[in-house]
Amino acid sequence: MKLSVFVSALLFSLNLFAANWAEDFEALKSVPRSYEDSGAICEEVARLDVRKQFPAPQYHVEVGIAYGDGHRTIGELDIIVFDLNLQRVVRIGEVKCWKSFSGGLNKARDQRGRFLKTIRSNGHVFFKNTSTGQMYDQAWFEGINDFITIGQAGAVANGYDQELGYTLNELHQHTGDMLRCQKQGECAKP
Repeated sequence: MKLSVFVSALLFSLNLFAANWAEDFEALKSVPRSYEDSGAICEEVARLDVRKQFPAPQYHVEVGIAYGDGHRTIGELDIIVFDLNLQRVVRIGEVKCWKSFSGGLNKARDQRGRFLKTIRSNGHVFFKNTSTGQMYDQAWFEGINDFITIGQAGAVANGYDQELGYTLNELHQHTGDMLRCQKQGECAKP
């Protein structure tokens, strides 16, 4: 009896993961993103999760905004939440799906520090979407103090603020799903 309950619970949880990936896959099919970079699937799944927390039309969630000092690009922000009513960025998320949770967390913290140092330098900082080329006004980013870290399943237990509903291995499989879909012409390409 106990074994059948365990098997039923296991099958139910597997169906939940399959249903979630089916939903996420449908949402990502129309996103023209290159999935050659191993972090791309993590960023796109994170965008879907953050959109649930910050829904349209008040919020707009973007992935991949480079920033720099006019001479060079200094860094890139992974997840950016714009509050369209307040006309400012209200959250920045660094997404790190790494084998080493601590390595990813340290990298995210370093990136946050570099961003804060740049934005507080009192100079002109440019902000540019890495996929569309859209430029953003520096004023939207001033005063931002809500930074979070996002990783694969298990990340919160390892010090991250938020985690995705997929293991690192599952995310690698999902990358393969997206690449096959693009190759077959059923998913948007960059």
